This record gives sequence, structure tokens and C-alpha cells, in this order.
Amino acid sequence: MAYTPGATPVQVLYIGRVEPNHEKLWDQLQREGIAIAFARTQTQGLHMAKELQPQLIVVNTANSAFSGERLCRALGRRLPGAQRLLITEHGAGLNVPCELRLVRPFTGRKLRESVLRLLEIASPTILKAGPLELDLVTRIVSGPKGRVRLTPKESLLLSLLMQHPNQVVSRKELMERVWETTYMKDTRTIDVHMRWLREKIEPDPARPQFLQTRRGVGYVLVIAELEVPADEETPEAD
Repeated sequence: MAYTPGATPVQVLYIGRVEPNHEKLWDQLQREGIAIAFARTQTQGLHMAKELQPQLIVVNTANSAFSGERLCRALGRRLPGAQRLLITEHGAGLNVPCELRLVRPFTGRKLRESVLRLLEIASPTILKAGPLELDLVTRIVSGPKGRVRLTPKESLLLSLLMQHPNQVVSRKELMERVWETTYMKDTRTIDVHMRWLREKIEPDPARPQFLQTRRGVGYVLVIAELEVPADEETPEAD
């Protein structure tokens, strides 16, 4: 059931002990084209969630050495668009934030239906801003320079700017959201990643049209406002 790095982008991340009676189900889902990665511990799970950016995270606290509350809260902050499915024992996990809770025992069919339903309602994986389109799963951005795959950090950085077009995003927020640190002594890594992004999406990276710097503040994704055709303008009142 292991996930092969470099294969299809992960859609499901499973954190915790895999129930023996559900192993065949996970194998079947993978044969059906759903990419799944497995992490045994909280630490490994958080690391893989950050790197793989899954749409659904299954957290199994049953027979595991963690309660799941802190883990699910951290996942909610770091991957706000991901769905969280909690597997727990009766009477446990009531304070754990999640989109769906399954209490043992339950059937493999119930688990399968839950996984497929949460994948279906997961947040949209495509972001659009002006001529730019970013697939959050494959990390492929389409724009004036064609289609190119981004690194995980580049994808996070661009997605944050695309969610706030024409708004300056501070260097502090970028460090906290993308690099998960409040250390501000050296933010050159932002400039380096921004240069790489410009090389991938800007027609002329030396004269950026989209990714512009606001010195001393941060960065802004500049998207030209669409002009309203004359025949669609709101008529003035007589």
C-alpha cells in the first residue's frame, strides 16, 4: 500500500494505524486511480501533509498513540481546503475538529462511501486569476508562458497571491503561511522563490507584469481589471 514518490499527486493522506480489515479497501481505491499516502505518526503525517497537499486527510486515532485534536487543528490551519475524516472509538474524539467522524466499528462500505463523498465535496483544486490558472493537486500553472509544474513551495506562494489578487501580501504573512515560521531576520528565501516563479510565468521576468514587489511591504499579484463592454454597462436612470 506504499505510495511511490513522483507518482500521481496524492489525493488522500492516511495518518495512524491502518486497520487490517480495511487494507483491501485501500488497495482497491488505489487500483481505481485514487493516490493514497500513509503516515504512521503525527510528526510524519504533518510533514507529508505539507509536502503532498492532499485533498482528504484520514486521521485514525483508534489504537494510535495520539488523540487527534492537536493534529486536526494543525491540519485545518495548514491545509484549509482539505477535508478531514476522523476514525475514532465510541465516546472519543468529540472535541476533534473534522468534516466527518466515523466511530468504530463500521463497515468497509461505509468507509469507502465516506472517502468518495469527501473527495467529491473537497475544495476546488483549480485557482484562476486573470490569465493564470493553477491546479493545486498537480501544481501545474498555465499562463502566458504555457504550462509548467511548480515546486510545493512555489505552488503555496502563488496560490496565496492568487487568492488575494491586486492586494499586497506582507512578507510576514508569506513567511508564516508558506514557510510556517515567524522568524523575520532573513526573508531572502521569499525573494529567491519569487524570482523562480517569475521565470516560470512572466513573459519578461526582468520586468514583471504580474508578480510585483512593494518594497518594504511585500508582494502583489497584479491582475488588470476587466473592462465592461459598453452594451453591458448599467444604464443611467432617466
